Amino acid sequence: MADIGGSTSTENVTGSQSATARQPEIFNYSQANQFRVSLSIFPKTEWFVVRANIPSVTLGQGVQATRLIDMPVVGDKLTYDQFYFTFLVDEKLQNYMELHNWLLNIGFPERYTQFQGSTRPDGSTRPTGKSFDPNISGFGKDSDRDLYSDITMFILSSKNNPVCRIKFLECFPVSLTNIEYSQQEADTTYAECTATFAYTLFTAESVAANA
Repeated sequence: MADIGGSTSTENVTGSQSATARQPEIFNYSQANQFRVSLSIFPKTEWFVVRANIPSVTLGQGVQATRLIDMPVVGDKLTYDQFYFTFLVDEKLQNYMELHNWLLNIGFPERYTQFQGSTRPDGSTRPTGKSFDPNISGFGKDSDRDLYSDITMFILSSKNNPVCRIKFLECFPVSLTNIEYSQQEADTTYAECTATFAYTLFTAESVAANA
């Protein structure tokens, strides 16, 4: 992780620096359209992603009170902003339903059996013989780990090679935007939707030395 961010220039051990030592080794800029989102449990969605973000990170800070001025000191907790991606909705709304069903598995708006229902986010089925009906013995004893999933975002070079891997750990959706339709559009436009996720944290690491 240390080679992501920070200067690539070198410094003389004596403290003096030459002009050439201060020059960076990479002169190409990161292009905003060079990325790919990998969703292992959502193969119908990942190929339609058109926008995504690397969230902001904030470090909390403390305050050391003095008789003159209150001095800021480094804190000990990071706060991560939410991760989102926008995807084009396919003609049969299959990718939209993948994420919508994930929300249903968490929120169970109609009945208790929707919580961790038989249909998992990846389309597989959960083991039978376990009930989530509160009136039946054994309700609520199953783990909720199936409700979380890691999401990976690759940043690509100008040659479309992955150079950085951003991995979001233990994600779950918190919102799914509306899909707007209109018969007043002059040209053909494609429906899109944005999914927003909460997660524990994300990691960043280099994945290619020569890209």
